[in-house]
Amino acid sequence: MGDGGAYMKELSFVENFGLSGAAAVISKTAAAPIERVKLLVQNQGEMLKTGRLETPYSGVMDCTVRTFRTEGLLPFWRGNLANCIRYFPTQALNFAFKDKIKIMFNSQKTDSYPVKFAKNIGSGG
Repeated sequence: MGDGGAYMKELSFVENFGLSGAAAVISKTAAAPIERVKLLVQNQGEMLKTGRLETPYSGVMDCTVRTFRTEGLLPFWRGNLANCIRYFPTQALNFAFKDKIKIMFNSQKTDSYPVKFAKNIGSGG
């Protein structure tokens, strides 16, 4: 492949679906700790009312440190499985059909910018 990678195998629908879904799950799993801390900070008012939290968090770092000290490392991924199950088909279908839909809109080099823009938006970006 010394010619700059000119040969690329076309992925089948199933391969595209699986790889897109896997990428979505990996990205959701990598961002899960941030999402968990965000939810804890957002819901601290209710947690204070119900007695699940003694003192409010002073910020994101305080929430992260206190959660790690009281619950450990794994609870940062609590709820991630539900997110992955919800997100996998959404992203997998989005990417698997994206190329097929772009072909249907058949954008030409001679199209004006507004026409290209409209076709791009219509085909999903």
